[in-house]
Amino acid sequence: MDRKVAITLACLLAGPFVTELGFRLFERPLGVDAKELHDFRRILLDGTLPQYEPRAHVVFARPRNVPRYNSEGFSDAEWTVARTPGVPRILCVGASTTEGGNPEGREARYPTQLERLLERRTGRDFEVMSAGVAGWTTAEMLVSWFLTLQDYAPDVVVLHEAIADVHPRLRKDFRPDYSHWRIPLTPPPTNSLTRVLARWSDLYLYRRLRRDGVPDIAGLTTSVPRGTDPLTREGRLSAETARPFVRNLDSIGSSARAQGATVVLMSLPTKPHHDPLQAFWDYGVAENNRNMGTLAAEKGYVFVDAAAYFAEHAELVNPQFRDYVHLTGKGNQIKAELVADALEREWLPKLSPDGARPPR
Repeated sequence: MDRKVAITLACLLAGPFVTELGFRLFERPLGVDAKELHDFRRILLDGTLPQYEPRAHVVFARPRNVPRYNSEGFSDAEWTVARTPGVPRILCVGASTTEGGNPEGREARYPTQLERLLERRTGRDFEVMSAGVAGWTTAEMLVSWFLTLQDYAPDVVVLHEAIADVHPRLRKDFRPDYSHWRIPLTPPPTNSLTRVLARWSDLYLYRRLRRDGVPDIAGLTTSVPRGTDPLTREGRLSAETARPFVRNLDSIGSSARAQGATVVLMSLPTKPHHDPLQAFWDYGVAENNRNMGTLAAEKGYVFVDAAAYFAEHAELVNPQFRDYVHLTGKGNQIKAELVADALEREWLPKLSPDGARPPR
């Protein structure tokens, strides 16, 4: 081989290697998140998501038996089916607004604060279980209740979700089981070159993350839009598409009450804004909140109107929003206080001194 050609080839091969080595040497000074690169590498190489796993019947849930998540795949301490004698059990079911995800940690979510608040007010022990998974709609909540959660025989079931169910309402060809929108958990597509680069190059991972971001669970479990339903007159969504939300909540509530539980529906507060492009979100969440109130009145469920409270006390609570629907620890404390107030009125007076139900 000609010497000049060999030198040229060597330079061409050495260039990427030197660039990669230089990037790795300066990753820390550049503020590169090593764990983010590691997690993204796992996604591209073997389709493993760091915070979610495929799950039969509910499409996706949190990974089980790993730090942060219990054996059922919820961000909570380990649960036991056997009840502690004399300790009432409260189950909070929902999506990200129940699960938490606050920078302040698990202690800042409303179920944790509800447990401490009730114990402080009454001087007795309570067990409050948090069964929220970010990204779930009432469809996943419904399946989880009938296949898993009802086995824990809660004395109180708190249902809190109103925004995730708006997403499928914006798609054409609506189906009441949301199958026009929800798909099995599908890792992002890759090819041989992508996998080679992902395995060996931190620089490739970094640049791709900067360009595309980390694949989110919503994008990996929903179909590619074929077009959205336009808002109808006065910004309304089709009334027909609102019915599955009510049906799913009532199916859980009816089953829980048949087992002796008190059912609580809590509306979802939202952060005020002045963006006309979010009119359909405002309409959808407000409609779901109204429908929860109507359902509670018709079926005798306890209704905690957190949305109305936050709207009426805007000067006090608006600073507690982290985004459109998620709250700071202080904001979640307000939610916990509202639920505790309702339980003190509607449930605690009926609770026997030695607890609610005998151990199963």
